[in-house]
Amino acid sequence: MRRNLALSRQQLRYIDRAQSTASAAAASRATANKSFLSRNRGRIAWIWLAGLLGWMGGSFTSHTISPPPLPAPGTREDGILMADLNQRIDNEFKVKVLRGKCLGVARLLKGEEGGWVEIVPQPSSSVVNGKGEVEAPSTGKRLADALAGAKGLGVQRVFWDRGEHQLVSVVWFGGSIAGWPGVTHGGAIATELTEKTALAASLASDGALLDVSEAALPQRMPGTGDHAKMFAPAATPSEPSQLSLSYVKPTLSNDFYIIRVSPALILDQDPEHIVPSETVGGHEWEATLEKINGKDVGQICVKAKARFEPGSPAERAVDKIKGTAEGGYGQFKEWMWPSRQKSSS
Repeated sequence: MRRNLALSRQQLRYIDRAQSTASAAAASRATANKSFLSRNRGRIAWIWLAGLLGWMGGSFTSHTISPPPLPAPGTREDGILMADLNQRIDNEFKVKVLRGKCLGVARLLKGEEGGWVEIVPQPSSSVVNGKGEVEAPSTGKRLADALAGAKGLGVQRVFWDRGEHQLVSVVWFGGSIAGWPGVTHGGAIATELTEKTALAASLASDGALLDVSEAALPQRMPGTGDHAKMFAPAATPSEPSQLSLSYVKPTLSNDFYIIRVSPALILDQDPEHIVPSETVGGHEWEATLEKINGKDVGQICVKAKARFEPGSPAERAVDKIKGTAEGGYGQFKEWMWPSRQKSSS
């Protein structure tokens, strides 16, 4: 009986070994039948995730943090970009509307002059010295060349209302004038607003109007299009004596913006009583930088206020005499009729 039990145990062990061997062989055959993707699904998923994160990080670095250098002004690549920018700015709805205003059809029917006009730059002329060599440009021209091209202040369209003394300009801010990645540098914005306010002040002055009146009077200049145009003042406009800026929203680069310049509102209050006190005389202009594209069209990004001193010494003398006369007449009345002043008060 014991012998039979021993045999039965050996048989059971043999059966268990046979079954385990068969199951292992079946498992190995099933594993061998699976594809490579099925066997390494987890590893492949982690590899793809790591590659995707690396590609996203590299793209962000190469396009935002450290983008490739933009083409230099005057190169073939820059010429292609400039041609595209000129086409885009001419197709802007605001530019089309302003050029429509420059036609001045209503004023022509009434026989009136003035109205909107497009400001075009003066024709460039090369400076050649006695040896027949082209002279190097001045410092101002070098600065303009540094900001030229599609990477800087590539293209712009400037319009001027001769009646209301309002200036509207559609400008382009390129990628090379960005301080923070993708955001236009505040200094470039301040420079552009300063130039536009100075241009408006120069156009509004009598001297500037005399310089450009001959080109501004015809509503259709031969060879320059079918709307009113006039050349910008040849003389460099003077810089403002005071300038205040308020950066409201970030100004993204590689986009078009609109600049509006208009005379500041005249306050009824005496400038000497305004806190902080303002000097008597001078001319103030207000400017805004607004979005022209996207969902936030018309949103103000930057506000500016500039004060210009009277242009000529005669104007400064007149303003000084006016301020002195106003204060001197009040003092004279108090000295001449003190009792009457007290009784009236």
